[in-house]
Amino acid sequence: MPPSRRATDATSRPSPLRAIKRTQRSEEIRRQIEAAITSGEFAPGERLPSERELVETFGVSRVSVREAIRSLEALGFVRVYQGRGAFVTDRRSGLGEPLARWLDLHRNEVLELLGVRGALDEYAAQLAVENFDTARVARIVAAHEAFSAAVEAEAPATEIVPLDIDFHVAIADASGNRLLYDLLSDLHSYLAESRYLALVPTGRPRQSMTEHALIVEAIQAHDAPMARLATSRHIARVREIVAAGIGRERKSRQPASGWSGGAGRA
Repeated sequence: MPPSRRATDATSRPSPLRAIKRTQRSEEIRRQIEAAITSGEFAPGERLPSERELVETFGVSRVSVREAIRSLEALGFVRVYQGRGAFVTDRRSGLGEPLARWLDLHRNEVLELLGVRGALDEYAAQLAVENFDTARVARIVAAHEAFSAAVEAEAPATEIVPLDIDFHVAIADASGNRLLYDLLSDLHSYLAESRYLALVPTGRPRQSMTEHALIVEAIQAHDAPMARLATSRHIARVREIVAAGIGRERKSRQPASGWSGGAGRA
Protein backbone atom coordinates (compact mmCIF):
# COMPACT_ATOMS: atom_id res chain seq x y z
CA MET A 1 0.00 0.00 0.00
CA PRO A 2 1.31 3.48 -0.81
CA PRO A 3 1.95 5.98 1.97
CA SER A 4 -1.10 7.91 3.12
CA ARG A 5 -1.36 11.44 1.83
CA ARG A 6 -0.31 13.92 4.50
CA ALA A 7 -2.55 16.78 5.53
CA THR A 8 0.21 19.24 4.62
CA ASP A 9 0.47 18.24 0.96
CA ALA A 10 3.14 19.68 -1.33
CA THR A 11 0.51 21.86 -3.04
CA SER A 12 -0.51 23.67 0.15
CA ARG A 13 2.64 25.78 0.55
CA PRO A 14 4.93 27.91 -1.67
CA SER A 15 6.76 25.68 -4.12
CA PRO A 16 10.57 25.30 -3.75
CA LEU A 17 10.70 24.66 -7.52
CA ARG A 18 11.12 27.26 -10.26
CA ALA A 19 10.67 27.51 -14.01
CA ILE A 20 13.57 26.31 -16.15
CA LYS A 21 15.20 28.94 -18.34
CA ARG A 22 17.89 26.82 -20.01
CA THR A 23 17.51 23.74 -22.17
CA GLN A 24 18.71 21.19 -19.61
CA ARG A 25 15.14 20.00 -19.25
CA SER A 26 14.83 16.65 -17.45
CA GLU A 27 18.22 16.88 -15.75
CA GLU A 28 17.47 20.30 -14.28
CA ILE A 29 14.04 19.09 -13.15
CA ARG A 30 15.63 16.10 -11.45
CA ARG A 31 18.22 18.26 -9.75
CA GLN A 32 15.68 20.73 -8.37
CA ILE A 33 13.39 18.02 -7.02
CA GLU A 34 16.35 16.07 -5.61
CA ALA A 35 17.59 19.22 -3.85
CA ALA A 36 14.11 19.84 -2.43
CA ILE A 37 13.96 16.28 -1.10
CA THR A 38 17.48 16.44 0.33
CA SER A 39 16.78 19.75 2.07
CA GLY A 40 13.57 18.40 3.59
CA GLU A 41 11.15 20.52 1.54
CA PHE A 42 9.54 17.23 0.53
CA ALA A 43 9.57 14.81 3.45
CA PRO A 44 9.64 10.98 3.33
CA GLY A 45 6.16 9.67 2.54
CA GLU A 46 5.03 12.94 0.98
CA ARG A 47 3.51 13.02 -2.49
CA LEU A 48 5.22 15.22 -5.05
CA PRO A 49 3.16 17.70 -7.09
CA SER A 50 1.26 16.02 -9.92
CA GLU A 51 2.70 15.67 -13.40
CA ARG A 52 0.45 18.47 -14.62
CA GLU A 53 1.57 20.75 -11.80
CA LEU A 54 5.24 20.02 -12.49
CA VAL A 55 4.75 20.74 -16.20
CA GLU A 56 3.24 24.12 -15.32
CA THR A 57 5.87 24.90 -12.68
CA PHE A 58 8.89 24.09 -14.84
CA GLY A 59 7.41 25.22 -18.16
CA VAL A 60 8.46 22.02 -19.93
CA SER A 61 6.82 19.06 -21.64
CA ARG A 62 5.36 16.00 -19.94
CA VAL A 63 8.14 13.93 -21.51
CA SER A 64 10.80 15.94 -19.64
CA VAL A 65 8.91 15.61 -16.35
CA ARG A 66 8.44 11.86 -16.78
CA GLU A 67 12.13 11.36 -17.58
CA ALA A 68 13.12 13.31 -14.46
CA ILE A 69 10.77 11.27 -12.26
CA ARG A 70 12.10 8.07 -13.81
CA SER A 71 15.64 9.10 -12.87
CA LEU A 72 14.57 10.03 -9.33
CA GLU A 73 12.91 6.63 -8.94
CA ALA A 74 16.00 4.85 -10.29
CA LEU A 75 18.15 6.72 -7.78
CA GLY A 76 15.80 5.79 -4.95
CA PHE A 77 14.50 9.29 -4.16
CA VAL A 78 10.87 8.53 -5.00
CA ARG A 79 8.56 5.61 -5.60
CA VAL A 80 5.87 5.90 -8.24
CA TYR A 81 2.43 4.37 -7.70
CA GLN A 82 0.26 4.05 -10.79
CA GLY A 83 -2.67 6.43 -10.57
CA ARG A 84 -1.48 7.96 -7.30
CA GLY A 85 1.74 9.76 -8.16
CA ALA A 86 5.33 9.87 -6.91
CA PHE A 87 6.04 9.61 -3.19
CA VAL A 88 9.31 10.52 -1.46
CA THR A 89 11.13 7.49 -0.10
CA ASP A 90 12.98 7.18 3.20
CA ARG A 91 16.37 7.15 1.51
CA ARG A 92 19.39 6.36 3.68
CA SER A 93 22.23 6.00 1.15
CA GLY A 94 23.50 7.51 -2.08
CA LEU A 95 23.31 4.23 -4.02
CA GLY A 96 20.54 1.74 -3.53
CA GLU A 97 18.83 -1.27 -5.00
CA PRO A 98 16.68 0.74 -7.47
CA LEU A 99 19.82 2.17 -9.08
CA ALA A 100 21.53 -1.23 -9.12
CA ARG A 101 18.51 -2.78 -10.82
CA TRP A 102 18.30 0.03 -13.38
CA LEU A 103 21.97 -0.26 -14.30
CA ASP A 104 21.72 -4.03 -14.59
CA LEU A 105 18.62 -3.81 -16.77
CA HIS A 106 20.17 -1.20 -19.09
CA ARG A 107 23.75 -2.51 -18.99
CA ASN A 108 24.35 -2.87 -22.74
CA GLU A 109 22.45 0.30 -23.54
CA VAL A 110 24.44 2.31 -21.00
CA LEU A 111 27.80 1.08 -22.26
CA GLU A 112 26.85 1.75 -25.89
CA LEU A 113 25.61 5.24 -25.03
CA LEU A 114 28.82 5.95 -23.12
CA GLY A 115 30.68 5.17 -26.34
CA VAL A 116 28.46 7.59 -28.25
CA ARG A 117 28.84 10.16 -25.50
CA GLY A 118 32.62 9.81 -25.70
CA ALA A 119 32.67 10.52 -29.43
CA LEU A 120 30.42 13.55 -29.02
CA ASP A 121 32.35 14.84 -26.01
CA GLU A 122 35.59 14.59 -27.99
CA TYR A 123 34.08 16.59 -30.83
CA ALA A 124 32.72 19.17 -28.40
CA ALA A 125 36.18 19.64 -26.86
CA GLN A 126 37.67 20.06 -30.33
CA LEU A 127 35.07 22.66 -31.28
CA ALA A 128 35.56 24.47 -27.97
CA VAL A 129 39.11 25.10 -29.16
CA GLU A 130 38.28 25.85 -32.78
CA ASN A 131 35.44 28.21 -31.78
CA PHE A 132 37.29 29.56 -28.76
CA ASP A 133 35.16 32.02 -26.83
CA THR A 134 36.63 33.60 -23.71
CA ALA A 135 33.34 33.81 -21.80
CA ARG A 136 32.33 30.23 -22.57
CA VAL A 137 35.75 28.85 -21.71
CA ALA A 138 35.58 30.78 -18.44
CA ARG A 139 32.38 28.89 -17.67
CA ILE A 140 34.22 25.61 -18.30
CA VAL A 141 36.91 26.68 -15.84
CA ALA A 142 34.28 27.72 -13.28
CA ALA A 143 32.51 24.37 -13.62
CA HIS A 144 35.81 22.54 -13.18
CA GLU A 145 36.62 24.58 -10.07
CA ALA A 146 33.18 23.86 -8.58
CA PHE A 147 33.61 20.14 -9.20
CA SER A 148 37.13 20.22 -7.73
CA ALA A 149 35.97 22.09 -4.63
CA ALA A 150 33.27 19.49 -4.00
CA VAL A 151 35.78 16.66 -4.43
CA GLU A 152 38.27 18.32 -2.07
CA ALA A 153 35.47 18.75 0.48
CA GLU A 154 34.63 15.05 0.08
CA ALA A 155 31.06 15.93 -0.81
CA PRO A 156 28.59 13.05 -1.36
CA ALA A 157 27.93 11.69 -4.82
CA THR A 158 24.55 13.42 -4.90
CA GLU A 159 26.44 16.74 -4.97
CA ILE A 160 29.39 15.71 -7.13
CA VAL A 161 27.42 14.08 -9.95
CA PRO A 162 25.47 17.23 -10.96
CA LEU A 163 28.73 19.20 -10.93
CA ASP A 164 30.32 16.58 -13.18
CA ILE A 165 27.42 17.00 -15.60
CA ASP A 166 27.78 20.79 -15.43
CA PHE A 167 31.43 20.51 -16.46
CA HIS A 168 30.75 18.44 -19.55
CA VAL A 169 27.70 20.45 -20.54
CA ALA A 170 29.80 23.63 -20.28
CA ILE A 171 32.19 22.17 -22.84
CA ALA A 172 29.27 21.27 -25.10
CA ASP A 173 28.04 24.86 -24.80
CA ALA A 174 31.51 26.18 -25.63
CA SER A 175 31.49 24.13 -28.84
CA GLY A 176 29.19 26.72 -30.35
CA ASN A 177 27.20 23.94 -32.00
CA ARG A 178 23.62 24.12 -30.74
CA LEU A 179 22.62 20.67 -32.01
CA LEU A 180 25.66 19.11 -30.37
CA TYR A 181 24.81 20.93 -27.15
CA ASP A 182 21.23 19.65 -27.19
CA LEU A 183 22.31 16.09 -27.92
CA LEU A 184 24.89 16.05 -25.16
CA SER A 185 22.59 17.74 -22.64
CA ASP A 186 19.99 15.03 -23.13
CA LEU A 187 22.59 12.26 -23.22
CA HIS A 188 24.30 13.43 -20.03
CA SER A 189 20.89 13.60 -18.37
CA TYR A 190 19.97 10.07 -19.44
CA LEU A 191 23.32 8.71 -18.25
CA ALA A 192 23.17 10.47 -14.87
CA GLU A 193 22.60 7.17 -13.05
CA SER A 194 25.79 5.63 -14.45
CA ARG A 195 27.79 8.55 -13.05
CA TYR A 196 26.98 7.48 -9.50
CA LEU A 197 28.54 4.12 -10.21
CA ALA A 198 31.53 5.75 -11.94
CA LEU A 199 32.27 7.99 -8.95
CA VAL A 200 31.86 5.37 -6.20
CA PRO A 201 35.33 3.70 -6.28
CA THR A 202 37.73 5.07 -3.68
CA GLY A 203 39.84 7.84 -5.14
CA ARG A 204 37.87 8.01 -8.38
CA PRO A 205 36.47 11.53 -7.84
CA ARG A 206 40.03 12.85 -7.52
CA GLN A 207 41.13 10.95 -10.60
CA SER A 208 38.20 12.41 -12.50
CA MET A 209 39.18 15.86 -11.25
CA THR A 210 42.69 15.35 -12.63
CA GLU A 211 41.32 14.14 -15.96
CA HIS A 212 39.05 17.19 -16.15
CA ALA A 213 42.04 19.44 -15.48
CA LEU A 214 43.88 17.99 -18.49
CA ILE A 215 40.89 18.73 -20.71
CA VAL A 216 40.68 22.29 -19.40
CA GLU A 217 44.41 22.87 -19.90
CA ALA A 218 44.24 21.64 -23.50
CA ILE A 219 41.29 23.90 -24.31
CA GLN A 220 42.97 26.92 -22.70
CA ALA A 221 46.14 26.13 -24.67
CA HIS A 222 44.12 26.09 -27.92
CA ASP A 223 45.31 22.51 -28.50
CA ALA A 224 42.41 20.73 -30.24
CA PRO A 225 44.16 17.33 -30.72
CA MET A 226 45.14 17.22 -27.05
CA ALA A 227 41.64 18.29 -25.98
CA ARG A 228 40.23 15.36 -27.95
CA LEU A 229 42.81 12.95 -26.56
CA ALA A 230 42.30 14.02 -22.94
CA THR A 231 38.54 13.68 -23.36
CA SER A 232 38.87 10.29 -25.03
CA ARG A 233 41.01 8.95 -22.20
CA HIS A 234 38.63 10.33 -19.58
CA ILE A 235 35.51 8.79 -21.10
CA ALA A 236 37.28 5.49 -21.79
CA ARG A 237 38.15 5.29 -18.09
CA VAL A 238 34.58 6.15 -17.10
CA ARG A 239 33.22 3.45 -19.39
CA GLU A 240 35.67 0.91 -17.96
CA ILE A 241 34.68 1.73 -14.36
CA VAL A 242 30.96 1.63 -15.13
CA ALA A 243 31.30 -1.74 -16.87
CA ALA A 244 33.23 -3.17 -13.90
CA GLY A 245 30.75 -1.67 -11.43
CA ILE A 246 27.74 -3.14 -13.20
CA GLY A 247 29.49 -6.49 -13.19
CA ARG A 248 30.09 -6.27 -9.44
CA GLU A 249 26.50 -5.26 -8.75
CA ARG A 250 25.20 -8.17 -10.80
CA LYS A 251 27.54 -10.65 -9.12
CA SER A 252 26.65 -9.42 -5.63
CA ARG A 253 22.98 -10.21 -6.24
CA GLN A 254 23.57 -13.76 -7.51
CA PRO A 255 23.10 -16.64 -5.03
CA ALA A 256 26.29 -18.23 -3.75
CA SER A 257 27.42 -21.27 -5.73
CA GLY A 258 27.65 -24.72 -4.22
CA TRP A 259 25.23 -27.01 -2.38
CA SER A 260 23.97 -25.79 0.98
CA GLY A 261 21.18 -28.23 1.72
CA GLY A 262 22.90 -30.48 4.28
CA ALA A 263 23.20 -29.64 7.97
CA GLY A 264 26.50 -30.10 9.75
CA ARG A 265 28.59 -29.81 6.56
CA ALA A 266 31.85 -27.84 6.60
